Amino acid sequence: MAQSITSCVSRFTPAIGRLLFRLRSLTAIPFILILIYFSRPTLTSALVGAIPLILGEFLRLWAVGYAGGATRSRSLGAASDLVTTGPYAHVRNPLYLGNLLLSLGVCVIANVYWMIIVLLVGYFVQYLPIIASEEAYLRDFCGPAYQTYYTAVPKFIPRLRSYANPSAHSFSFARALKAEKRTLTAIVCVVGLILGVGRLVHWFTGSLN
Repeated sequence: MAQSITSCVSRFTPAIGRLLFRLRSLTAIPFILILIYFSRPTLTSALVGAIPLILGEFLRLWAVGYAGGATRSRSLGAASDLVTTGPYAHVRNPLYLGNLLLSLGVCVIANVYWMIIVLLVGYFVQYLPIIASEEAYLRDFCGPAYQTYYTAVPKFIPRLRSYANPSAHSFSFARALKAEKRTLTAIVCVVGLILGVGRLVHWFTGSLN
């Protein structure tokens, strides 16, 4: 029984991962709307939350500066080769780690700490199937080169020592900005709405008192 359940999960995980990969930009919308609705930001929450938010965006910029526009694709087959340099030499999924830090920062800025639990659950429910699908694709596409990289570099927790066989990709700040333009715009809009709505609620509740 347990074996059949495991086999069924293994069969459907890649399909679920491909679907979530295509929808990954949309799944954050309910999360953002809830945060904006419950936001009660303070100066302290804004300053503290800015730290993981900036770190997350720095990590994303660093990653897309090497990987380029393929990271914006809605298809798993968009990758043309294996990037193992830059942040990819320290962790296999720097973009998804950056997303986690960004989301954590937004929760703290909004001063809605219970949403961190929702964030963590939703994050792993969404990204574990996506990562499994990506790994299956890269294992087929890149063969032994990816398996060596997979064995040497951790999935989520970066290691200080860099990968022994980095790829020849070079960093481009212009490429990073071009690939991250939508994300940077979204960050500014979301944080602006959180701070604006929070101040409006404080003013409104204060006027009632």
